[in-house]
Amino acid sequence: MAGKSAKLSNSDGFEINDEIMAKINVYTRKELTSDEVYAFPIILCDNDVDRDYERFSVKSLEALAELFIGKTGIFDHNPKGENQTARIFDAEVKIDKSKKTVNGEDYTYLLAKAYMLKNQKTQDLVSEIEAGIKKEVSISCKIDSEICSVCGADKRIKPCAHIKGRTYGNKVCHTVLERPSDAYEWSFVAIPAQPNAGVSKSFSDSFDDDCLEVRKKTVCKSKDVLLKELKQKDDMISMLYDELRRDVISMKYLCDPLTSREDFEKTISELDCEKLLDLKKTLFEKTQNRSLFTPQLWTKKDSLYSQSKQKNNQFKLGK
Repeated sequence: MAGKSAKLSNSDGFEINDEIMAKINVYTRKELTSDEVYAFPIILCDNDVDRDYERFSVKSLEALAELFIGKTGIFDHNPKGENQTARIFDAEVKIDKSKKTVNGEDYTYLLAKAYMLKNQKTQDLVSEIEAGIKKEVSISCKIDSEICSVCGADKRIKPCAHIKGRTYGNKVCHTVLERPSDAYEWSFVAIPAQPNAGVSKSFSDSFDDDCLEVRKKTVCKSKDVLLKELKQKDDMISMLYDELRRDVISMKYLCDPLTSREDFEKTISELDCEKLLDLKKTLFEKTQNRSLFTPQLWTKKDSLYSQSKQKNNQFKLGK
């Protein structure tokens, strides 16, 4: 998740005082001093729509603030012990009323405070953080509800037909991530899902304009690749959806040849995949319970599928 501007130091809006050291020492076996640790702020995630067309609700951010305290920081979500580099010792939800999200809400983000040891192993990483090389981060957590922004359906319980990234009316469909139940780790990554997440310059600094311009170029390149993949998936889903609609229309005509095509197409145009499948099943059952293409002179008991060879003596043509 692309982060804020680069240069970070313990003296730049971040003072390691006794209160902070007390929180850090909760996770240590021996009591550390401020000279032994390097601490820095991180924006973990926010309530804006990200590159995957997903966003956290403010309520989810508040829950994650508690869940991420004590969680470890690694690289590229690779859960090897040697990849552990830092640990979160505090977190809080912050609101920036001067900035609005795509959804029109006040920009809200989860700001965490992490620490690592100052030693020979971490000195290069500390230098890269301060130089702005290492700042993008991504999180790994468990979400129990995924809500469609268009219809409000919980996709974990009852998936709807709305597709992320596609426009419905004047709104772009996205998924609202609700009810986080666990947080696993946070990770330094090259290209994160959330453009605004990463190592922050200070706890209250705004985004650096120059850094944002560089970030925008990276985001646009990644977005083009993502949009191409999404379009391919959308085209496939649309093709299958159209085929399902044609099947339903065909079966309706078999059951009721006098059906107005225009009226029926309008009726089913708003149905999602699940309802179309239910309708197709119902129509299929009707076709099995009635005779199709019955000649006018056949008796009621005769059927296209009947193997009966009885002669019809009621109607005969001849001399």
